[in-house]
Amino acid sequence: MENFWLRALDEAERAEARAKALRARFGEAAEARCRDELQSFAESDPRRRRVADVFRALRWT
Repeated sequence: MENFWLRALDEAERAEARAKALRARFGEAAEARCRDELQSFAESDPRRRRVADVFRALRWT
């Protein structure tokens, strides 16, 4: 069980780092750009989950 939480923490930290990089690159438009990219992926696309994580991190950074 400990491995699960460590992986979850690692994923959250990576999402936060990507969100900060997007915020630095695109400023206030970062959320809109991320939202647009999210909509371009099919529901079954595995990238969708990673982008959704970054989008949530953007809202908290």
